[in-house]
Amino acid sequence: MRVVNLTPHVVTVVDERSRVIRSWPEAAQPARVEAVRVPMGLEVAGVPLMAEKRTRANLPEPQEGVWFIVSSVVVCAHPERRDLLVPSDLVRDGSGVVTACRSFVVSGPPVRVGGRTQGNKPVSGGTRVNA
Repeated sequence: MRVVNLTPHVVTVVDERSRVIRSWPEAAQPARVEAVRVPMGLEVAGVPLMAEKRTRANLPEPQEGVWFIVSSVVVCAHPERRDLLVPSDLVRDGSGVVTACRSFVVSGPPVRVGGRTQGNKPVSGGTRVNA
């Protein structure tokens, strides 16, 4: 399978010992979602509330055997896509800057095991994370 990075960053995947497994260069034209914010005329504790509408990203059409690395914001704008990967289990340097990831989250419906949605329960062999 081919993997195409559509983010503006180099995506590097490392193993548990921080050894590089694979790296993809940043995209010349990254997939982006734009947000338009409109004042609602309301406040909460003196803070103005805004409504937000997000656009769809400039994604290529799905292609057989091709996965696309994108941000979680892009995945949220395209819930119908099943070919999107989001870097997960991020690795950060001492300043908190993301330097790599250890896995990808796959876009699409919730993981199903034995025909049932697992919802808030960890999938067998899976790891619970706090998002």
